Amino acid sequence: TRHGVKAVIDRADAERRKSELVYVGSNPFYHIDDRMRSSIPYLVPRAAILLQDIGKSFFDSLQTKQIPLHKVIVTSVLRSKADVEKLRRRNSNATENSCHLYGTTFDISWTKFDCLDDSYRISLESLKNILAEIVYNFREANRCYAIYERKQGCFHITVR
Repeated sequence: TRHGVKAVIDRADAERRKSELVYVGSNPFYHIDDRMRSSIPYLVPRAAILLQDIGKSFFDSLQTKQIPLHKVIVTSVLRSKADVEKLRRRNSNATENSCHLYGTTFDISWTKFDCLDDSYRISLESLKNILAEIVYNFREANRCYAIYERKQGCFHITVR
């Protein structure tokens, strides 16, 4: 891919490539899923900025609409070839030449969010719609490609 790195072989390879990749960890605007086993928390800088911007836009939108604050949950980021091989055994959506190999792609769940304010409940449908609107806006601004993955319950987002 034009903005990505050469496919990462395994976790050690990802560690060696820190000049091309940046670490993405939970922050005020998004949460990296603790159960994420098939990914390494790295992205190319452009994708990391996009993730941050989407998370911040979601947060800002909730504040504007006076909705209890939630963070989006990132369920997948960079995958090594070894990760993809393992994943393909149990996930029919996983392709051999996954966009996740290049550090340009991440998945954000639309089925779960990290609630920061329990003062009142908001429906999952409302949160999903707000996130969908934000992802759509970033796509319309030519900042990303986005796929709504029904089976996996996530938005699959690749930086442009």
